[in-house]
Amino acid sequence: MTVKKRISHIVGLTKDIVRTTETTSNTRATALATTSDEITNLWKADYGRALRAILSKSEVREISAEGKRKAWPHLNEDAVRLGSMSEFAERASSLGADFRVAKMTWPSGLAVFGFYLGKDSGLEKRPLICLNGAHHPAALAAAFLHEVGHHVTADLFSTRNDMVQLSRQTGYEAHLGDARELAADVLVSLGTYPRNMAARLFDAAPVRKTVAERSESPAARKAVLGLARRYGLELENLPIQKRLQYQAGLIHFTRLRQALLEEYGF
Repeated sequence: MTVKKRISHIVGLTKDIVRTTETTSNTRATALATTSDEITNLWKADYGRALRAILSKSEVREISAEGKRKAWPHLNEDAVRLGSMSEFAERASSLGADFRVAKMTWPSGLAVFGFYLGKDSGLEKRPLICLNGAHHPAALAAAFLHEVGHHVTADLFSTRNDMVQLSRQTGYEAHLGDARELAADVLVSLGTYPRNMAARLFDAAPVRKTVAERSESPAARKAVLGLARRYGLELENLPIQKRLQYQAGLIHFTRLRQALLEEYGF
């Protein structure tokens, strides 16, 4: 298959996956009317409670160990840097997965950051990581880390014939009730906020806080802005759709990282 035909195939496959997901998505995910609503919900969510309900401390430790052993040797020690598409391709190949970039600029396509197809999906011969090249390099780096997270934890959380994982514009709140998605998100959070950095940003003392105190944490809000600056995300200069998309991701991964530190000292 030529490169041009291959890219066309991936774009077509992505459209089919997006269409199928939109048709069969669960009520909880579709209840998020807009990304703006999701941002509000993410700030209000009890991340500590959600984390404890879905992943135990030993499971988080196992997820981190898999990430370090298979993909990121310095996970939770050094912050993951932005990478080029060729670097992502090399990393995916070393993990036994194919890598493709499809620039999906139409509205429903732009709502997708990327997706992962496992070896048992029946759609590809090998596991496939695909990213939407229409997004900012920081968003692509987070999406790649998330999809790699699905790949390295597939044996822990995935089951046969249930291997299509789509990273969308909205749905982070739904991740709080999905062990597979949260496992991949844990790796993103550990990769963007290594342990020493998280300890400086958040209060590492095991003091029990109310949901309101956590959601209104000045430290979390400051960390969100700092993370955007660190990865070159000038939110005020972005189109409104991307601005809201990226804000939702920044909030989600920041609050999850804070919960990992406060709940499990991780």
